[in-house]
Amino acid sequence: MLSIARRAATALILASTLLAGCSDDPPDYEIKGDVCDLITENAVQARVSEPPEVQSDPANGQCELAYASGSITLLLFAEVFPDPAAATVKFDQFKSADGTVEALDDLGEAAYLRRWHDDSKPWSPQDLSVFKFVVRDGSLVLSYHYSGFVTDPAGWPATEQEMQALLRADVQSVMEKLAV
Repeated sequence: MLSIARRAATALILASTLLAGCSDDPPDYEIKGDVCDLITENAVQARVSEPPEVQSDPANGQCELAYASGSITLLLFAEVFPDPAAATVKFDQFKSADGTVEALDDLGEAAYLRRWHDDSKPWSPQDLSVFKFVVRDGSLVLSYHYSGFVTDPAGWPATEQEMQALLRADVQSVMEKLAV
């Protein structure tokens, strides 16, 4: 009888260990050094031959990359807050300042996309566009902002959805680099 109780207890411990390993909790995040190092490889750099002009403010978790004489700009803000509640406050500040946004369900605990271009005609990489992804995941708040237009559309996405997917991949890459 005692061995059955031990087996049951062992099975219960194993089951709880497996469940703990399957948690949907966000990872811990940590910013080490300059946030510009997080986006050295990005969707824009892969399509522009010139290196960007870099303005970095590591103390405030900000990086600005300007490409092609200013026709394209990427802005990255990343901060790990002391607790998720503080991250939520910052995320909500971004969201209220951005106005009309599209909620994203599968990027962090909370995320949205702020987009802008002239919707009276089909999207083109040669037209001025703005895409801003903002993500909150645990104590991390990340904002990745693309604005600009391209002078030569060769090699750029043909649709807005493809462009969003490229920029979204940049966001996911940054989050993976920050995960401890």
